[in-house]
Amino acid sequence: MANIRELANVPEISFIEGLTLEETEALVLEQYRRTYKALTGKDAELGEADSRRLLIKAFALVEYQTMQYIDAKGRMELLKTSTGAALDNLAALFGIYRKEAEKARSTERFTLSEPRAEVVAIPAGTRVKTKSGKYFNTLDYAEIKPGDDHVDVMIQAEEAGAGSSGIMAGDIDTLVDTIPYVASVENITDSTGGLDVEDDTSLTERVYLAPSKYSCAGPRDAYAYFVREWRSDVEDVQITSPSPCMVEIYVVMEGGRVPNETEQESLAEYINGETIRPLCDKVVCRTPEEFPYTIDAAYWIAESNQKSAGAIQQKVAAAVDNYQVWQRKLGRDINPTELIARMREAGAKRVTLTAPGDIVVPKTGLPKCTETILTYGGLEDD
Repeated sequence: MANIRELANVPEISFIEGLTLEETEALVLEQYRRTYKALTGKDAELGEADSRRLLIKAFALVEYQTMQYIDAKGRMELLKTSTGAALDNLAALFGIYRKEAEKARSTERFTLSEPRAEVVAIPAGTRVKTKSGKYFNTLDYAEIKPGDDHVDVMIQAEEAGAGSSGIMAGDIDTLVDTIPYVASVENITDSTGGLDVEDDTSLTERVYLAPSKYSCAGPRDAYAYFVREWRSDVEDVQITSPSPCMVEIYVVMEGGRVPNETEQESLAEYINGETIRPLCDKVVCRTPEEFPYTIDAAYWIAESNQKSAGAIQQKVAAAVDNYQVWQRKLGRDINPTELIARMREAGAKRVTLTAPGDIVVPKTGLPKCTETILTYGGLEDD
């Protein structure tokens, strides 16, 4: 089931009224008793070990399994609860298809030991790799001109997926296919664009926004739809219009990452396509302003939970980490009450916060935790 905020308040539906196995067995047994009395005029005497009672139990189990299948099939027809292949078919009704995995790219610099008097060729498909064994290939043929000592070439990961994105500049530094006179290689940009197969949450979001695409990208939701069409790893998007015909787009990528310059340019080029942008709109992709905050919290555990104090400390630390993920949302005010609630839910008896305080974040702002100080105060009386 996808977890998107637009469907958060849509109630979930049970097509079998939430019946349990025990309730199903009771219904079958009651029906048997009524039918038996109608045909014989007597009450059915059924002990727990009675062969008829055992048959009723077996039939009830089969009936319950059938109802579970019906319930699951029905839920697969609803956008909120549809997953996998069923969601793919639901999306196809809107002309939307799950995005395939994509390969990361970067720019690789091939450097000679010294300038040459002749051209040094860099064949298309030349392999380079990281020390950890992630392979990339050059996309095009390139040449190092006479008198030059290097050339920059676009490279692409051999394997699709997010695992080849985020490789820092300088880390793709091993030449696999030897080229005469080339002394060193390294990527001069971080690798970007590698994506896993689109997950259910992203696809559900696009299906929900799909009706907006039938309008040219003027309405807010239409722009949001096309931003998510651009890349499936868009985690959050805000659309603003500070003045007539001016549209500003703020995007946060998966994991709370701010898009880099290359990604900003790619998004701007996509959104400004003639089939997307209305003629009179000027669309600009902006970088969200980050609003820093710190966490300085102390907590105590009840003495009655002494035996599980170690596990509770781990849960509290995880709750603080999860709070930071929750908080990193465009326009989400920094909320210390939410942090306290999460720590208490994890098992802390008492929590005192020195920071953060309540901070209002504009809808295009992005909270960022810059420091975490978490102090365990020990056990105390219940």
